[in-house]
Amino acid sequence: MTYATDFRPLPPPDKSPAEHLRRRTPAVFRGVAAHWPAVSTWTLPYIASLDPSLPVRLVRGNRENTPTAFTRSELGTYLHHLSEPPRADGDLLYLKEFDLLRQFPALRDDLKDIPFLPRGAVTSNSVWIGPARARTGLHQDLLDNCAVQIAGTKRFLLARPGVVERAGALSAKYDTWARLSRVGIEELLADRGTVTDDEDFFSVELEPGDVLYVPARWWHEVVNLDASILLSGFFGSRAHVARLWTQVGLRDTLHRARLLNPRDCTCHPARR
Repeated sequence: MTYATDFRPLPPPDKSPAEHLRRRTPAVFRGVAAHWPAVSTWTLPYIASLDPSLPVRLVRGNRENTPTAFTRSELGTYLHHLSEPPRADGDLLYLKEFDLLRQFPALRDDLKDIPFLPRGAVTSNSVWIGPARARTGLHQDLLDNCAVQIAGTKRFLLARPGVVERAGALSAKYDTWARLSRVGIEELLADRGTVTDDEDFFSVELEPGDVLYVPARWWHEVVNLDASILLSGFFGSRAHVARLWTQVGLRDTLHRARLLNPRDCTCHPARR
C-alpha cells in the first residue's frame, strides 16, 4: 500500500492562473475563495437547518471502483451523523453531486466569482458532502474543474493523462461525465517503472478557501481527511460544452435505453 508521501507534492503555481488554464496544467490557488461568505457560513448544522426533512440520495462506498449502491436519508439526519466520528467498520455514505444551489437558490449570494475563469465560460456547480475517509475513485472528467474547498480538508491524488490508458486499466463502467479506472491510483503508483513514472503522480491537500484547477482528462482520486464540503465548478466555452453535451447526450440515451452498459454504471444500483 502506498500513501500520500509517495506522491510528488503538486508544485505551487509557477504561472498566472490564466496561463495554467491555457497550458492545461493543474494548480492550487491558496485562499482565493477565503473571503467567500460560504467558507464561513456553510457549516454542516447550517446546511441541515435549511430543510432537515429534504430527501437525499447517498452513495454507499466507492462507486467508481466497486459495485454501485445507494441509500436514502434526509438532509438533517445525514448531516447530523457527519458530526459524529465514523465507525471503522461502518459504511461510508457520501452525498455526491448534490445540486445545493437549485435546492436553496439564496445560497448563491454566499459565492463569489473565480476571477481567472475565462469570460463567457459555461459553468455547472454541484456540492460534495461526506465524512472522513470517504473516497471518490480514480477517474477523469470530461470538463475542466475549479474545485473550491468550503469546509474540512480533502486530499487530491492526481495522475497525468495517459497513465491509466498505458497501464491498460480503463474501466468499462459507464459514467455520464467522466471516464473511470478499474484500479486505484495507489496500485498504479506501486507499478511505476513499467508504464508509469514517479513524475506522473501528484498530491495536494485543500483547506477551506483553496481552489484547485483540475484540467479535463487528468486522472484524480479524492479522499476526505475529515468531514468535508466541496463545491465543484465544471466549466468550458459555449462551443465546447455544446459539442460535448451532444456526445454525452447520445451516450446517455443509449445507456438509459439499456443498449450501453445497462447495469454497470455509477447512476444505477448494481445487479445483485
